[in-house]
Amino acid sequence: MGPWQYLENMIAIGILLLIILIFVGLFLLLRDEPNQQNHMPLPTSKAALIKTVYFYVVSLIGLMMVVFSVADLVNLGLKTWVFPKADLNEYKQPPCAMQVFKDPNLKETDEQYQQRVKACEASYVNEDEARAIRNQRDAVRDFSFLVVGIPLFLYHWTTIRREKETDRQG
Repeated sequence: MGPWQYLENMIAIGILLLIILIFVGLFLLLRDEPNQQNHMPLPTSKAALIKTVYFYVVSLIGLMMVVFSVADLVNLGLKTWVFPKADLNEYKQPPCAMQVFKDPNLKETDEQYQQRVKACEASYVNEDEARAIRNQRDAVRDFSFLVVGIPLFLYHWTTIRREKETDRQG
C-alpha cells in the first residue's frame, strides 16, 4: 500500500467518523426528554430539522466525491502528460535469478532451475503495463465518483436552495 492510498483510506475513515458523530449528535439533540426542567422547544419541528441536516450532509458528501475525484484526475493527468517521471517506480524489482534460488536439497538439474527462472520471468508484468493498468483503474474510479457525485450534489443542493426561496417568500 503506497503513501497516497494510505492517505486516501485515512480521509475516508475520517469522513465516516465525522458522519457518525453528526448522526450521534442529531440523535442526542432530537431525543425526547420529558423529565428535563429546562427543555427548550426547537424552533422548527424535528422532521424539518432532520430533513435539513440530511440534505446538507448528503450535499457535502456529493461535493467531496466530486472534489476528490477531480483532484485525482488532475493528479493523473499531470503524471501522464506534464511530469511523466513522477509516476515511475523508484524501487526496481530484482531479477528472477536473484529471487529463485537453486536449493541443493531439491536435487534439481540446471535445466529444471532454468525453467523455474523462465516461469518466474514470464509471470512478471512489465512496469509500464502495470502503471497503465493502475492509471486506468484510478481513472475509472474517479469517473464513476463524478457520475455519482455530481447528480447527488446538484439534486440535494438545488432542493436546499428551493426550500430557502420558499421560506423567504412564505
